[in-house]
Amino acid sequence: MNYKDINKRIILIKNERSEFLNKFDIKFDFVYDSLISAVKNNRINSIRVHKYLTSNNKLGKVKTARFLETIDLNENTKIYQLNEDKIIEIAKFSSNK
Repeated sequence: MNYKDINKRIILIKNERSEFLNKFDIKFDFVYDSLISAVKNNRINSIRVHKYLTSNNKLGKVKTARFLETIDLNENTKIYQLNEDKIIEIAKFSSNK
């Protein structure tokens, strides 16, 4: 792989991550489906859950951090660390706002 190919790949990954964050919606089904698929996607599963939930200001940062602590997660938890039970709790939290 040459420099141009690596650079193109980096740009594609950055765009995918940005699009993932910008498309966030607080609906239960959206959050559940997007997190389930993100857990398996190596290009986006290293995004922090807190950043995913708060980056577009649809959910408050402090309330989200407090919520994550109630389900034994924290602001540094990555998407790949989630299991289905945690994803359901996160989807419930986001849809109640």
